[in-house]
Amino acid sequence: MKVNLNISGFDTEAVFPDKDIKTIHKPLVEKFTRLYQETQQRIVIFLSAPPGSGKSTLAAFWEYLSEQDEHLEPLQVLPFDGFHYPNDILDSNTTERNGETISLRSIKGSYETFNLTELIDKLKQLKVKDPKWPYYDRNLHDPVDDAIDVTRNIVVVEGNWLLLDEPVWQGLYNLADFTVFIDTQPEFLQERLVNRKIRGGSSPEEALAFYQKSDAVNVEKVLNHSIKADLNLFMNRDGSFEIQ
Repeated sequence: MKVNLNISGFDTEAVFPDKDIKTIHKPLVEKFTRLYQETQQRIVIFLSAPPGSGKSTLAAFWEYLSEQDEHLEPLQVLPFDGFHYPNDILDSNTTERNGETISLRSIKGSYETFNLTELIDKLKQLKVKDPKWPYYDRNLHDPVDDAIDVTRNIVVVEGNWLLLDEPVWQGLYNLADFTVFIDTQPEFLQERLVNRKIRGGSSPEEALAFYQKSDAVNVEKVLNHSIKADLNLFMNRDGSFEIQ
């Protein structure tokens, strides 16, 4: 299936194999509806995956599928990126990496650069009211507070670090009703992330250097230091999925 999706304010054309839709995506969206029907309270789904894996596109597709069938409860995607610390905070704070003191801004996107306290607070609010959710503006390159009205009974929170196996972060797992993790080969992600940088105007050398300094660290951390999800999906090089 070829479908146009709105992702982070940009229209994107995506293609999903019909087989995957029939055996994975539609059954998952149906499962989310059943979870809501069983509890009659808001259902929180985590979709956790490394950079470059297409998690935002996948979450948007699930939202699209949920809106195509009147028997399904429509879901709403809530991006994790809105919990980035603002650039002024990243610029004025440091962390230790390999014995070296570095600016948080230089590792923007790493788990240390997100406001975990605020994330926990918002996740807890999802169960008792309709909170406002932050949004990451890719034109401003900064988060915008209270930009999204949470209105639906099923929400899919998508991001890199939702299942991170680190102190405090580990507790996020308990705030979700169902968790999904995307696994894949890191070499495939390197290819996708480097090509994304090149499309954005970087030279091949600059794109590879950025990957090695930033993205590669995050890819390794997510793939190898995440809590086991309720469902693991493996993404193949052609973009299709398998249930692990």
